[in-house]
Amino acid sequence: MNKIIIADDIIKEEVEDSIEIQKSDANPFFNVKTLNIKICNNTDLEIEYTSTGEIKLEIYINVLPNVKAEIYEIKENGNYKLQYKYYLEESSELKVFKFNNASMLREMSVINLNGKYSSFTQNLRTVSHEKNKYDVMIYHNATNSNSLIDNKGINILEGKTTFNVSSFVPNKVKGCTLKQKNHIINLTNNKCIIKPNLFIDEDDVSASHGALVGTFSKEELFYLQSRGLTKDEAEKLLVKGILLKDMPKYHDKIEKTINSYWG
Repeated sequence: MNKIIIADDIIKEEVEDSIEIQKSDANPFFNVKTLNIKICNNTDLEIEYTSTGEIKLEIYINVLPNVKAEIYEIKENGNYKLQYKYYLEESSELKVFKFNNASMLREMSVINLNGKYSSFTQNLRTVSHEKNKYDVMIYHNATNSNSLIDNKGINILEGKTTFNVSSFVPNKVKGCTLKQKNHIINLTNNKCIIKPNLFIDEDDVSASHGALVGTFSKEELFYLQSRGLTKDEAEKLLVKGILLKDMPKYHDKIEKTINSYWG
């Protein structure tokens, strides 16, 4: 598998011919590095972040026509300020799977569905123990394009989690499908925010969004405790169900993260 490792000021990559990488040094004014990723053929890519300080990075991801790709990302420790810009061409398909366990995280993603029948999926799972904010903007610029945003977060300790998700379809861009699913389990008294937005100027569109902020229900916890689990064990089991679902990789690391907080 292709792999990129981002550790503080160092970016290392091991990629095959299916992916082209370009890197630039940090901007002298804002100290932001740039990483350009072009996906030329069907492939998978892993991106692993780890930091003891702060990482500021702009990431441009271009998926060429008729290419199907999957990207798996994990972020641990440190503070992150990241901006993603995705560009999908005709009949391309990109699935992104993210697991985040960072101290502070500010992430903006701009998805441009520029080609007919292009498709973008994001499955995000995050454990927020400090401030985590995600802004996602999906632009359906071509007919019959599809997007699915599935964000799930567990808010603990001093965590404050925000999901801002906006999908756009202009007039005469027909046949698009837009889905948003946002869910935060807030195990604190801190404020968490979900803002799901659909900006649609075309009738021939299928669109839906869901947003839920809350704790585990008393019924869920009671049922599991009636089967012999303690409250902490029941909560841990429910957390695992949220964080591991639809995440085909990083199960060991996700389990380790869960065990670090729930014993």
